[in-house]
Amino acid sequence: MSGLVGVLALYRAEPEAFTNDHLRILQVITSKVALFIENALKYRQAESSATSDYLTGMANARALSLHLEQELARCKREHSTVAVMVCDLNGFKEINDLYGHLSGDKVLKLFANLMRDVCREYDYAARMGGDEFVIVAPNMTPGSVTERACLLNALAQEACRQVCGADHLSLSLGAAFYPQDGPDSEQLLAEADRRMYASKQLHYRRPDKVVPIMAHSAQLASAS
Repeated sequence: MSGLVGVLALYRAEPEAFTNDHLRILQVITSKVALFIENALKYRQAESSATSDYLTGMANARALSLHLEQELARCKREHSTVAVMVCDLNGFKEINDLYGHLSGDKVLKLFANLMRDVCREYDYAARMGGDEFVIVAPNMTPGSVTERACLLNALAQEACRQVCGADHLSLSLGAAFYPQDGPDSEQLLAEADRRMYASKQLHYRRPDKVVPIMAHSAQLASAS
């Protein structure tokens, strides 16, 4: 790290109170303090990069896993519920193919910002990788998940229009709920992911309809 990392200032009321000996001692001290500050800043940067997605600045898969474990522990203590929503962008590959990966990255960054804006202050949003995102939403009902899915679909379309000037994107969402869909984070994420893919298959049969899948596959016919 180069450049200024801090300023150390000493003051005395008497004029010319500091001697050359004071200056030499101060130079030794400041070099040590600067090293401590630099190491602390590097540690903070490394810690942040380990839990943040490099492109969007959202939490990454590792941070999501840690947060979800903590959230489930809270739910068990308080006998409350939490929804885990897995979202995937339909048509994202087409954006990369038509406009290039830089435009694709811009779409992801814009969509991530829009997603954060509509999340409640106690929701937790993360990017799992690629064009897949996860939201952990305490005490969210199936009806509220349906509303959130429609809103996120509109935001995905808006992000695409702003960057590409055309409509290529939509969103598929699958949701799983604690405790009825699983006792731990692994099962909840797996079930929400499975339902997201069911929603994606339904989208390609009915591209005009946004259906968040919250039921088992045997019940999908009622959604279509």
